[in-house]
Amino acid sequence: MEKATLSIGGIGVTLTGGASVALAKRIPGMAVFALPVSDGIVIRLDEQLTLPSCRWLHTFELEATGAKCRFGLGEDGCHYQLFGDNVLLRYDSRQPDMVTCSSVDDPWLLRYVLWVAYGIAALHRGAVPVHSSVVVCDGKAVLCLGESGTGKSTHTRLWCENIKGAYLLNDDSPIVRVEADGVYAYGSPWSGKTPCFRQERYPVAAFLRIVQRPENTIERLGTIEAFTALQPSCPPSLAHDEGCMDMIVDFISAIIAKVPVYRLGCLPDAAAAQLSHDTIIPA
Repeated sequence: MEKATLSIGGIGVTLTGGASVALAKRIPGMAVFALPVSDGIVIRLDEQLTLPSCRWLHTFELEATGAKCRFGLGEDGCHYQLFGDNVLLRYDSRQPDMVTCSSVDDPWLLRYVLWVAYGIAALHRGAVPVHSSVVVCDGKAVLCLGESGTGKSTHTRLWCENIKGAYLLNDDSPIVRVEADGVYAYGSPWSGKTPCFRQERYPVAAFLRIVQRPENTIERLGTIEAFTALQPSCPPSLAHDEGCMDMIVDFISAIIAKVPVYRLGCLPDAAAAQLSHDTIIPA
């Protein structure tokens, strides 16, 4: 049996199985997070799973491959996610630290399956992969939120190019945790099209919702607007399950109580980066 141990978002992750685990070890970025762990989440790959009758809660298509995916609740009380026709993932909330999955022979799909498995199992531990591009400056993290194409990566790149000492922590899916002394962002093995894999952790200074505008403006959001700015960046499938959504609501509410959320209307220029920096991390 193959085995791999990782530390992601401060949580131990153990992969067990056969060929899928061997493939996971070769995925770019995974080696950065390969550390010995004694407990945490267990993801069992290469399992023989049977799909029961399900109430499907969310259906979507993977942009990169066109594969049809479904997320739902089985008649046995477990959560199931079906990727295409052959890859099946099962999660039983009565065993919150265990995820099982069938074999995956495509490295891109396996990376995505591991992201899904981690996201659903880590949720009860208060850790959430947040769709964002995150930059570090002066020892603090700023997470830029927005739909694909709105300029998240452009804005963090402008920080890196124009703000002294700023650098990228992750460009797609950092892990965010609410801890006793604040909100923290962790690097992860999932960084979209930008290979940026850092085993690092920083306190979050702010969340920044990016909106394209003909001029640069920034405003701090009130509670309701802050919630609506953060919620779309949490894993979408989980929002369709009542129990998972309750945990996401608690997660976002805890963030809003501790960290400011801003809306940045901006151009793709250095002045926008300077404006957000000076607002969030003043001299």
